[in-house]
Amino acid sequence: MKVAVVGAGISGMQSARLLEAMGCDVTVFEARDRIGGRLETVQEGEAIYEAGGEWIDADQPRLHGLVNALQGRLDEAVREPALAIYKGEVRRTDDLWQDLVEDETAVELSARALARELELPAWKNSKFAKYDSLDLASFLRQNCQSERGFWWMNANLRSDEGEDLERIGLLGWLSGYVHYIDRENLNRGESEMSAYRTPLGFSSLLESMRAALAGEVRLGRVLQRVAQSDGKVTLQFDDESSEEFDRVVLTLPPPCLEHVVFDPPLPSAKRCAVEACGMSRAIKIALQFKKTWWTERGFCGRFHCDGALQQMWDGTRGGSPVLTAYICGERAVEWTSLPDPISAAAYELGQYFPEAKDSFDGGWLHDWIHDPYSRGAFSHYRPGYVLEHSQNMIVPFDRVHFAGEHTATWVGFIEGALESAERVVAEVKTCEQGT
Repeated sequence: MKVAVVGAGISGMQSARLLEAMGCDVTVFEARDRIGGRLETVQEGEAIYEAGGEWIDADQPRLHGLVNALQGRLDEAVREPALAIYKGEVRRTDDLWQDLVEDETAVELSARALARELELPAWKNSKFAKYDSLDLASFLRQNCQSERGFWWMNANLRSDEGEDLERIGLLGWLSGYVHYIDRENLNRGESEMSAYRTPLGFSSLLESMRAALAGEVRLGRVLQRVAQSDGKVTLQFDDESSEEFDRVVLTLPPPCLEHVVFDPPLPSAKRCAVEACGMSRAIKIALQFKKTWWTERGFCGRFHCDGALQQMWDGTRGGSPVLTAYICGERAVEWTSLPDPISAAAYELGQYFPEAKDSFDGGWLHDWIHDPYSRGAFSHYRPGYVLEHSQNMIVPFDRVHFAGEHTATWVGFIEGALESAERVVAEVKTCEQGT
């Protein structure tokens, strides 16, 4: 069976690996001039850092297995001592304000209790429809008694979702929380969240996946049209080339699918699911320094603040020290419109840590919001999306199948991308056996 996989991110590459293991003749097509999609390890001189997805949680078995198999180990992340900066006051995260800690506990207890009543996939929870119309910010306001507590929970969960929490549907978020029920504290050093990194970077991991493929990976091929007739699927690309396949797996992010012409057209339920899917507005700003001044200051480089930078961590992967700013939501859109976001980020950091000014040595912006081949950082469920649309996102369209983190129960995670690859390959096998 001849199968095309469109998209050479980790979902597409894993789909290709599993399809080849099933005996398929697989060709991968990628619009960019590199593989990896929203995973990219960047080297700028002595500085090496992750421009896209970076962290691996302790309870993500697919990703653990893949990294261990191809890179031999995972690197444990240094997450403490970290800081919280609120209204000019700095606290270590192991010594936070009491009202904040109480609110954090209240949110977690409430979320765990609600999530234990849910099942996966998320669309099976129709009896909890009242949660689908609510947003995550309103849930925090209901459970937080202090202004500081609301800020802290909003800052941490905005980072997880890559978006302002007014845009995140409560039922969708709680469905994701099902994966976290048995975790320890979610927001500080003892948590399983963001526990590991890849030892050689995600780009190296993707190259190892590519090297294991028998089929071609063709770069610079922007999909424009998908036509189905007579039991075949024809793909047409922007260079006017076309090729015929028995089946096709599309791993493009939903906003990119909207720019593909389907003949016959996508069913209305599928089209609406694609159009309504939320994509997080998130950017990364990597700042290079002459020395790791933050360790001299007595913390690991990680902090949340109530200012414009939102969150930073030590993103160093090479010889030059790097701090990574991760900025989400409407604030991220504002950053992308600045004439010099790098200098602005260095200035903001210097307001908290004057020693950063003397050590600053340049930086780089990675704008996933306006990236033409992602049009957002990763997906999320908007209010009202789960029960109306989420099931339709994964349904195949005759011989065209859909994968990517937006089709998984681990929505928005690299683990979800791998989960979707397993599902879609099993789906291809089942559909082929039924023909």
